[in-house]
Amino acid sequence: INRFDYDGDYGTVLNRFLIQAAIGYPIAVHGTGGQTRAFIHIQDSVRCIELAIEDAPKAGERVKIFNQMT
Repeated sequence: INRFDYDGDYGTVLNRFLIQAAIGYPIAVHGTGGQTRAFIHIQDSVRCIELAIEDAPKAGERVKIFNQMT
């Protein structure tokens, strides 16, 4: 089963913002701004999703997990 994490532990900022926008909740920015994670441009993230959709697994195949940073 594929997951769409939107929590503070496993979810990405983009996922959290999408959920907040979908339910009409004000976009909430958390933390001090001292994040040290890798960043990816939104166009690159969208392109990664596009590639995954174009190469979707056939019925019965395992889901492929992509790491956008590598």
